[in-house]
Amino acid sequence: MNKKRWLAIGAALGLIMGGFLLFLLVGAQTPEGLLMPLQPLLETYEIIQTRYIEKVDPSKLVEGAVKGMVESLGDPYSSWIDSAEHERREMIQQGRLGGLGVRIATRDAFPTILHVLEGTPAEKAGLKAGDQISVVDGRSTRETSLEEVANRLRGKVGTRVKLTIQREEKPLEFTLTRAIIREFTINKEKLDKEVGYLHIIDFQSGNTAQNVKEALHEFRQEKIVALILDLRDNGGGLLTQAVEVTDEFLNSGKIVSVEGRDPAGSQVYHAQAGEALPDIPLAVLINEGSASASEIVAGAIKDHGRGLLVGTDSFGKGTVQETFPLPNGGAVTMTIARYYLPSGETIKETGIVPDITVEAFQPTEKQNEALAGLQESNTIESFLGDHPHWERENLRPLIQKLNQEGIDADEELVRRLLREKDRDEENDFLNDLQLLRAWEVLKAR
Repeated sequence: MNKKRWLAIGAALGLIMGGFLLFLLVGAQTPEGLLMPLQPLLETYEIIQTRYIEKVDPSKLVEGAVKGMVESLGDPYSSWIDSAEHERREMIQQGRLGGLGVRIATRDAFPTILHVLEGTPAEKAGLKAGDQISVVDGRSTRETSLEEVANRLRGKVGTRVKLTIQREEKPLEFTLTRAIIREFTINKEKLDKEVGYLHIIDFQSGNTAQNVKEALHEFRQEKIVALILDLRDNGGGLLTQAVEVTDEFLNSGKIVSVEGRDPAGSQVYHAQAGEALPDIPLAVLINEGSASASEIVAGAIKDHGRGLLVGTDSFGKGTVQETFPLPNGGAVTMTIARYYLPSGETIKETGIVPDITVEAFQPTEKQNEALAGLQESNTIESFLGDHPHWERENLRPLIQKLNQEGIDADEELVRRLLREKDRDEENDFLNDLQLLRAWEVLKAR
C-alpha cells in the first residue's frame, strides 16, 4: 500500500477518532511501520465504506472495532463502555448523579418502595414505604427490571422526574427534583442496642469512605461494644475508597500493594495512625459476592488480625482496572495491575477464606414445598394477630394446625417466616445465619 493510500484511510479514521491516527500518520517518523499491524483494520474499513450495500455510520464501525479489540483480550474485567454509560459512571463517582432517596424491590410486577431515606426528595414529597411506582416520566414500569427503573429514577442533579404512585389502590402524581443521595453506599443500625452493624453496599461512589467515617463517628458516640462490618455481595468499586475505609480500622501497616506492567505505576498503600474504633471487637461478613475492593478491606483486616471474618469464601478478583476516556465520549476499562494483600498473597481466583465458615440459609426441597403452602395460607397472619410477641410462645399448636392444612413445615422454617412477617424488626437478624454467628462470636468476647 502506498503512502497516499495510507494517508487517505488514516485521515478518514482520524476524523472519527479525534485525530489520533491522523497524528500518527503525519507526526510520526515511520508511519507505515507503526501502522502496519492496523493494515487489515484499515483495509476492512475502506471496503465497508466503499463497497458495502448500505451506508454505515463511521462511528458505529469504530466502536465495533474498539469493542472487538478489547474482547479479544479474553479478560472479563476489560470492556468497552459507550458514552451514555461512561457519563453515568463518572457522575456516580463524582457525586453528580442525582436520585430520589428510595430503596425499591419488585412486588406484584411493579417496583415497590421498601424504604425512604430521611432528608431526600422522596421524603419531602411524601413518598412512603409500600408505594408502588407504576409510571416514570410517562412510561409504565410493569415487569420492568429494577436496574432499568433505577436508571430512570436517577439523573443529573436538579432535573425533574414525574412519578405515578399506587397507594391503597389510588393513583397519585408526584414531580420530584433529583438531588445527590450519599446514603446509598452504606446501611447502619444497631443490633440488641449494643452491637453496631455497618453494611457497605459497594465502593462505586467517591463518597463511600466519607459515609463510613460518619457512621463510625456516630457509633463511637453511641458507645457500641462491638461492630459487624458486612461486605457480602459487595462487588467492589474504587481502589481509593477501599484503602480509605480500611484505614479506619487499622493504626499502621500495609493495606494493599498494587503491581502493574509498568513498575512506575506500582504502589504500596499504608494505614495512617488514628483508628476510628480502637479496642472494639470487629467481625467482617463476606461471601462469594464479595469482590475486588471489598476483598482488599477484608483481606487487610484479616492479615493484621484486627477482626474475624465470618461467612463463605470471597469471589477472588485480584486485579485493578482503570478507565481510559476516548474522543467519542466512550471509554475502555482495562485491567492494569494485580493487587496483593499485606501477607503478600494474591487472591485471584482463590478468594479469601473466612476464619469461621457459615453457609447462608438454603431451604431444602421439602422446605420449599412448605414455603409455597405457607405463602397461600392465612394461618401465619392469624397467629401473629393473636400473638404479636410470639418469640416465647409454644409453636406446637401452630405447627399442628399447619400440618392439618397439608403444610409439612418444621419449627425452624415457621420461625423464619414469623420473623419476616411480624412487626418486630429487631429480630430480623436472627434469620441471617452468618450475621447471627458473627453476633454470637462478638457477644461471647
